Amino acid sequence: MVMYRFEIHMGRVLVIGAGLKGLVTGIREHLAGNRVFIVEKRETIGGRGTSEKSQGFAIEHGPHLLLKGGELHKMIKKVSKIKPSLRPIIPSKILIAGIGPMYPINDPKALFQLKSGNDPIRENAIKLISGWGIENPSRRKALLKHKLCVINEGWAGLVGRLATTLEEVGVPIQCNTEIIMKNGKPFVKDGPEIEADRVYFCVGPEKNNRIEVSTYDIILNNNPLGKTHALIKEDVAIMNLGAIHTNKLPENYAHLSCISIKEGVKAIEALLDERLSGWRNHIVTQRINNKITLSDLSGQLSDGVLMKKEED
Repeated sequence: MVMYRFEIHMGRVLVIGAGLKGLVTGIREHLAGNRVFIVEKRETIGGRGTSEKSQGFAIEHGPHLLLKGGELHKMIKKVSKIKPSLRPIIPSKILIAGIGPMYPINDPKALFQLKSGNDPIRENAIKLISGWGIENPSRRKALLKHKLCVINEGWAGLVGRLATTLEEVGVPIQCNTEIIMKNGKPFVKDGPEIEADRVYFCVGPEKNNRIEVSTYDIILNNNPLGKTHALIKEDVAIMNLGAIHTNKLPENYAHLSCISIKEGVKAIEALLDERLSGWRNHIVTQRINNKITLSDLSGQLSDGVLMKKEED
């Protein structure tokens, strides 16, 4: 996140971007006693945390896992009247194609190999689920301690909670508004200057600083993975969200939220074909992202949204 500072004192804060980072920044600055104004150039807020209603189901931009007890979870609990309903993804219920459970609790020899650091396949699978391929020790530890969770209301539900909080405290969010900088000051594109003592850019990384992945979300009218929480092969993960959080879907339906780090949607489809024969015949609705920004090169995921404020 890039910050421009115009005056020593604080007071008027402009937040550019109404994705998760922008909304969190707006709440943080409001709690610090500042007057906050948030602008978003798109028609809707939320960024990758938006959902799409289709055939009566909400489908999102790929899988999300919330770190229970993390800074984002703490803020959500702080600003919400009702706590979010969380269910953890269980490592022993994640299957690696051709190998078996990611965390082999019923195989002492395999478990010893993993704990001894001598099982690179399972280690890569843990890295994939805990950080979507990004090394993240805190999330790795959280996964193994059952503290990476699926949210019943989805990621869009968290965005909605943050937006509702901002509305209740009178922080305006203006969409369809693009900001440009002129001589270090913010202007509405083809419009007036916005007076601000501090400006936060929460618009995501520049194109050459992005980590991009492919995602595929599918609602099926059957549940071919049963109680399995996720299926992994190399850099592809298929998460069975309804098995993790059983209140999300009607009985015998499945929401498969899939991610491919390097090989694209074709790799996701290939794994589905290999392990879930006939899945295409049961599609109710779907959402495909051939390329979507996961993070910047710093590797920050949702847990990194709440950073310490820059020192004066």
